[in-house]
Amino acid sequence: MLPENPLFRLVPLRFGKKNVVPSFEQQYGPIREVRFKYNPDGTRDGGVHQLWVVTGITTDPTLTNCSLTQPNFASQLKAGNLSFRIPLQMLGLGLIDSIQDREILSHFNATASQRAALGIAGHPNRSGNDGTITRFGWKAQNKSITMFAAEAYNVEMGITNELFPTATEEDPNCNGPQKPEPNDVTRTDTTDEINESFTNPLHILADWMQFQILMRFSDAPQPAPNPSASAQRGQVVFNSIGCALCHTPQMQTAPVMNSAVLENRPVNLFSDLLVHHMGAGLADNIIQGQAGPDEFRTVPLWGVGQRLFFLHDGRTSDLLQAIQQHFSNATGDTAATATSPASPAYPASEANAVVQKFRGLSKTDQQAVLDFLRSL
Repeated sequence: MLPENPLFRLVPLRFGKKNVVPSFEQQYGPIREVRFKYNPDGTRDGGVHQLWVVTGITTDPTLTNCSLTQPNFASQLKAGNLSFRIPLQMLGLGLIDSIQDREILSHFNATASQRAALGIAGHPNRSGNDGTITRFGWKAQNKSITMFAAEAYNVEMGITNELFPTATEEDPNCNGPQKPEPNDVTRTDTTDEINESFTNPLHILADWMQFQILMRFSDAPQPAPNPSASAQRGQVVFNSIGCALCHTPQMQTAPVMNSAVLENRPVNLFSDLLVHHMGAGLADNIIQGQAGPDEFRTVPLWGVGQRLFFLHDGRTSDLLQAIQQHFSNATGDTAATATSPASPAYPASEANAVVQKFRGLSKTDQQAVLDFLRSL
């Protein structure tokens, strides 16, 4: 039995809500969030738009005057103005958070000549505040797990918090008189009348902060303990054709950390944590920080063998297709961008030479690479 996408029936219609399920949320498909590429006036948008509204809820009498309406996703989809993202893996993020910038750059610099020979560039996305390397999210747009957690609570679930305190929709008729802003904060009340006493040890931290702690100390995905001979061969081929130049097999956490379980540990993430041009085929026309419209972070491959959907928008469940779609020639226009207010010219994908090497492999070696990936 395939796992059902909860955004198909459970979430949009629960408690009597009157949402229309967009066509891109399929019963057994990936959970997708949606961004609008452009505003109606042609300026860039790029932000996440809320899929569901609370209008119609029958169990909360304070929302009877709520008049929120869903965005018209069907018309935006027809106009080519939507960009989709699927959730990223949550395991091992504390290890990634503990990798120093100099460790990332040392691997990057060590492979410079090999990458140049294959047309692979790449660069860090960086914080606009302190210039350090950001590393979380599809475009490495978030600096830390803490920010990643707070943004997920606000953007994915509509729960405001200390880091994202302002609601997207501030209509009191839709928030209800008993819903405080921000919704989820560190408890400071002197009593426990609404389950928020600062002296209650179970509730000292806000839920979103406890979520980031869960991510921080959940161990990394573990590879298969006894990989097949084909998977072992696949690892050799994976390295020989250049996949490991971006999907860096291993980094090391900082030598001294507040948490002993995170310090001086190997991180078998298979990512350089940098962003690369992927060309028109994968471009989503969204800019985040220093990551441009066709740039994406090298996705960590640990745990990829346990995932159902691949690429940033979950367009395929076929690993072979995911590899093939890393290839894209330089272009000034594509079917995906032609209907947008702007049609940017995209460079060729930095993965082209490696994908060509993969295509040149025997069927046996191609399957070996897939077996290796499935073993991670």
